[in-house]
Amino acid sequence: MKYGILEIDHLLTYVADMDDATNRYRRMGFTLTPISHITTMGIVNHLVLLQSGTSGAANFIELMGIEDAGKLPAAMQAVLSGEPGIKSMVMTAPDAAKAQAELSQAGYSFSPPAHVKREWVLPGEGSVWPEFDVLLPIPAPLSFNVCQYHNLELYQRKDWQRHPNTALSVQAVFAVAGEPAEGIAYFEKLFGRKARLAPDGSLGVSPAAVELQVYTPAAFDARYGLPPRAPAERGLMSYAGMRVGVADLSVLKQCLGDNGVDFADHSGRVVVGPEQACGNVIEFVAARP
Repeated sequence: MKYGILEIDHLLTYVADMDDATNRYRRMGFTLTPISHITTMGIVNHLVLLQSGTSGAANFIELMGIEDAGKLPAAMQAVLSGEPGIKSMVMTAPDAAKAQAELSQAGYSFSPPAHVKREWVLPGEGSVWPEFDVLLPIPAPLSFNVCQYHNLELYQRKDWQRHPNTALSVQAVFAVAGEPAEGIAYFEKLFGRKARLAPDGSLGVSPAAVELQVYTPAAFDARYGLPPRAPAERGLMSYAGMRVGVADLSVLKQCLGDNGVDFADHSGRVVVGPEQACGNVIEFVAARP
């Protein structure tokens, strides 16, 4: 566990219209948590909670929007802007303050963690108070940040991990780069691991179970039949989507079809495009045994 980073914990997806986004993800067959307001930061979110394969980590998709731009921290202004889609990988660390010290010493210019405690109103149950420490994003080839949970159990509720489309976990996050080897070198150092070359031409590296995979624009188009929306400049990368493991692909396809969600069936891989998934390409595959 280098620099105190345990896992790629969740994927922050910026959405400009929260009502539209929640409707789209529900139509894909995801269960969403009740809406939550992080009033100190002017942020609002819904979560798609999934099952983590790494002890001490969560696994989810976060749909995040702006509720009060005047309260938005400077570090989040670039993240929550532009086209919708994944804007940050959120890593988890058992000790955010220790991780910040180690990262800063290694040249990653994180400020000390911000402590966040917010009310989460659960219909029929009352309020709970998620509490976490967060390192806000820094300039990097791909935006990322780090969080430490103080009540991880709130993100592991079994009732919110049951999805009509049988989704089980986020397995990977995708990015595109003109020169994948240059871009992924940053994360090889961060994770203390060497990247591997996959049969589809991507380079992948991971701190634990969830992988970052980087494609050239041509390799991404060849696999997904979708040209990436914003090919990255040399040395930089742009997020493109995620891979989600499901228990039953036939149930997933039935769910998508019944709800009028367009998808492509690539013989064991089901792909939903960015127009359907708020800027993300989502590849659904049979969950790993």
